[in-house]
Amino acid sequence: MNMKQLKYVLILANEGSFSRAANTLNISQPSLSQYIKKIEQQIGMDLFDRANGDVKLTDAGRIYIDIGRQILDLEHQMETQFSDIAAHKTGSLIIGTAPYRAAGMMPEIARKFQALHPGMHLIVREGTTAELEEAMAHGEYDLCLTMLPIDQRLYDAEKIMEEELVLAVPAAHAPWNAERMAGRKYPAIDARQIDGEAFVMLTDTQFMQRQLQNLCMDYDVHLKTAAVVKSLEAQIAMVKAGVGMALMPSGIERFCANREAAFYSFRQALPRREVVIMWRRDRKLSQAAEEFKGVVRRIAW
Repeated sequence: MNMKQLKYVLILANEGSFSRAANTLNISQPSLSQYIKKIEQQIGMDLFDRANGDVKLTDAGRIYIDIGRQILDLEHQMETQFSDIAAHKTGSLIIGTAPYRAAGMMPEIARKFQALHPGMHLIVREGTTAELEEAMAHGEYDLCLTMLPIDQRLYDAEKIMEEELVLAVPAAHAPWNAERMAGRKYPAIDARQIDGEAFVMLTDTQFMQRQLQNLCMDYDVHLKTAAVVKSLEAQIAMVKAGVGMALMPSGIERFCANREAAFYSFRQALPRREVVIMWRRDRKLSQAAEEFKGVVRRIAW
């Protein structure tokens, strides 16, 4: 088994169709069919059930994927240790993170890490919190920037910062009377002041949306839905365009030029997002990964 074989099997399993998988891989459907057939001949078992025009994994196919991921994970660990022996002169680190942090945090981290290891480079892969944890479980990342909670049976983590939950308001909105409070990043308003306002929402499964729903219940606040988006980047773009307000993590101002939006803290003590750098407990981190952690630790967010 090699990376190409596992990739082809994974994509076909995900797409459930030879035509869609071939399109994703940018190859012809007959070529993909012949390639999968060759893999099946090598192992002596069918990986896919092709009945009724659908393509589904067989029991053997599921085992192939599970064991294949473990093999590739072991290969990655071997390469990591070889890289250590070579004194980190060349190579890469694979970092998982949310798109928001990839744009807001990773540029400074990458610049400082490159200064330490000019021969190495970072591979930054973006995903949702759930996608990041699943990929980390399969050994696809060396380190991951994510949020608590995590499964402490599988992962170790080091807390690097807390994000305050703040209110982003379109610049055209009339300013509120707000007061400075200790421990708050911005002038603070009472949560009840947002009652009746139009908001740019996230999907119901996302952390920030759940916190907004909790705030509404705790303080008997009723909001109007102006739009529903999936990412923080889309959310702040909507705020800047004047579509509505949004509950967002502090640090989002990195995506705003001067006066594109206004920001307020809350007088009430809302939960904070705890950001951590995470790695698998069963994997020895390379020296380069340890030094990456040090770079993240030294940056004052």
